[in-house]
Amino acid sequence: MSVKHLGLPIALLVVAVLSIEIGLTALRQRQIDVTFAVHGAAQAAADSEAAEREVNEPVLVLAPDGALTVTVAWSYQIGPRFPTTTVHARVQDERGQTVAEDSMSITCKNALGCSGTQELALRYGVRAEGDQESDWALGRYVVQVTRAYSGQEPVEISSRRLTVINP
Repeated sequence: MSVKHLGLPIALLVVAVLSIEIGLTALRQRQIDVTFAVHGAAQAAADSEAAEREVNEPVLVLAPDGALTVTVAWSYQIGPRFPTTTVHARVQDERGQTVAEDSMSITCKNALGCSGTQELALRYGVRAEGDQESDWALGRYVVQVTRAYSGQEPVEISSRRLTVINP
């Protein structure tokens, strides 16, 4: 076969490979859902007070001895590869100081996909392993959850206002 006759098969091969990659890219899905929950002994009273307030935007209301958890659910479908994803949850006070944070990594080794859930516990005063937890200080906070694919900048996927009240 001469060089003239190899041109067409090579061009068809390139088009086929590009078509497959574009098709897989269109089918590839990375979905991360985040839900917030508050828990604690005095939480029922805090919840009833929150119900009395009129707000346009959902606000989490927490008692000082309460706990805040962020549940991360992910579903990745049709690889061929998924980068490691880091999900980071952070609580900042009105001055912008970080008062609580936690993070997790999602590593999907199956090319067809993977899914799962994990809770991030946000405890006042705990920013790293070994930090001492304390009761939440009264006030207003912002809870921010970001995700970052390996080697990329973090992107905010959810945020919520948090108010800590004395029930």
